[in-house]
Amino acid sequence: MGDAVAAPAGEHADPRCLGPGEGAELLAGTGWRRAVVLGDSTTDSAGMTVVPGWARAPWTDRVTDALRDAHPRFACLHPRGRRELPLSHVRSTQLGDALDFNGDLALLGCGGPELRAHSFDPDAMEFELSRILAALRGGNCQVVLVVSPFDLTKAGEVPAGQHAGLRARQRLLVERIEAVVLRHGCVHVDLAAHEGTSSADLWGARPGRLSSRGHAVAAAAVVRTLGRLLAP
Repeated sequence: MGDAVAAPAGEHADPRCLGPGEGAELLAGTGWRRAVVLGDSTTDSAGMTVVPGWARAPWTDRVTDALRDAHPRFACLHPRGRRELPLSHVRSTQLGDALDFNGDLALLGCGGPELRAHSFDPDAMEFELSRILAALRGGNCQVVLVVSPFDLTKAGEVPAGQHAGLRARQRLLVERIEAVVLRHGCVHVDLAAHEGTSSADLWGARPGRLSSRGHAVAAAAVVRTLGRLLAP
């Protein structure tokens, strides 16, 4: 495994993170050879808070490194997005390059900017997500994974009085994403369902950014989902 994901022992002792060699084992025999990564800056390591014992590596790099361990010539395109990149901007600034890359696997991190926006329009979000998924599935992508955020009320940036409203907004977001991915034959990884009871350090010090532990937990959720897709 590459240096980007070489992790201290603390990470490997966390059952919600990948153990040594687990990613390569789960993805062994995969036929995917080219991946595209789309989304905002939660898909990279910029501004990441490092939790001692968890390596400083974004979940997307962890996932693609696991895929490279399974197939050394695996290729990936990852245009880095600015922090608040809603789906409309993902479509307008990243989708064209993703389609040109002709990947057979796509990872789309989304939902955070929509949830943090002053107002949330679920119909607009669903429309933009549907356009992106239709384009990817209409190309060469055999599998498209849509990854939505951990519980944003745990991020430390939201006043306690706004938690109930934000949770309701996030539940609606997840419901709409589930409907769109089902319609397009894609897969949804809802990170809020994977964070468990000890989730205070999944988010970093900067608003909207995951910590190194958050990225490790997210990567495990994605890789294990991909592994289940490959299971006989």
